[in-house]
Amino acid sequence: MNLTNVINEAVSYINSSETVKKDAASALLNLRNENLSTIGSKELHEEKLLYNVQKAPLDFSVGGVDSGFVDKKLPSLDLVLVRSVGVLFVYEKNLIKDAKYLPGFYQFPLPHLTNHSLELDEFNCSKSLIRLKEEVNSAKQLIRSYKPKYLFLDGSIIPQYQDKPRQDSSINDLYHSIIKEFQELYEEAEKNNVVLIGCVEDSRGSRFRSILQEEVLPNKKVIASEKLDFMFDSGLLDHLLAVGERTFTFSYTKNISQHPILNDFDKKWSESIYSFYLKPTHYDRPLRVEFIKSGKLSEQVDEIASVVYALSCLHREYAYPSILIEADLRARLKPEEIDIVYNKILDKIGKNIRMKLRRDSRPF
Repeated sequence: MNLTNVINEAVSYINSSETVKKDAASALLNLRNENLSTIGSKELHEEKLLYNVQKAPLDFSVGGVDSGFVDKKLPSLDLVLVRSVGVLFVYEKNLIKDAKYLPGFYQFPLPHLTNHSLELDEFNCSKSLIRLKEEVNSAKQLIRSYKPKYLFLDGSIIPQYQDKPRQDSSINDLYHSIIKEFQELYEEAEKNNVVLIGCVEDSRGSRFRSILQEEVLPNKKVIASEKLDFMFDSGLLDHLLAVGERTFTFSYTKNISQHPILNDFDKKWSESIYSFYLKPTHYDRPLRVEFIKSGKLSEQVDEIASVVYALSCLHREYAYPSILIEADLRARLKPEEIDIVYNKILDKIGKNIRMKLRRDSRPF
């Protein structure tokens, strides 16, 4: 297949896929006024398919944590630089009254060395786990120092599938230490009455869609269930949700015992992770929001959704909490930063040891 045919096929598939999503969303809108509690499913924790969300007045303190990393492979070890940053915005009457940064507005990234000959998959997993550890520690420090009313994490509120090493991996101890760090973060937030919120920038989840297929559509036959096959939640909901609307809330997984990550958490936390989708702006896809359930679910969701909406609607083409945008800008790394460390290592070693990999020393 030549390039022109590939391009034409891709365009045709995307257009066809979007049409299917629009048709599916149009059919699902017939459920807008239906009471889903009549279905009697344990997967449905609220009565309606969609809910309107009001923007919260910005009159509170909110924290955000993000991290960035770069790495360089060396012959005998691997070098990873991680910069994790915590940001605090203090809002008063919808304006930022004060801003603080932990550990500071700028810091040189922290270096990490791994020297136990990791396989490629282990090295990639190790990088992610090191970054998560720094990020969670920054979140705990932000809570202890400033006790914000809300604390946002960039990404999921739990580690992801790719963060878990294989069973025979030498970094399993590191993984389990990260699980412990996450649970300590949850406890720290609970102790200080801080609402912990995770926002996933580009979600490829399908949990909402699977609930529709398995629980709703067999009872409310507005569309054939198979019409939703292979759709990601965000793509379907981009056509289903209007600006300022959210979906019903759903638990993170249907079966905790079969979930590779939540199965490693204490029961108290694994059963308390919930999610919903929110559409803050017209020209961007819905945002996946995750949180830890405490108290009455409907009231907590309304509060969280209103805060996320208020912080994520500032740009019509980029729906993301402003506190996390700022944290990302402060945490982002440049390749030049790892070159500084690498060059200093080269200077101290001298010319007798071959440090550069072949791919980095081609003469042409």
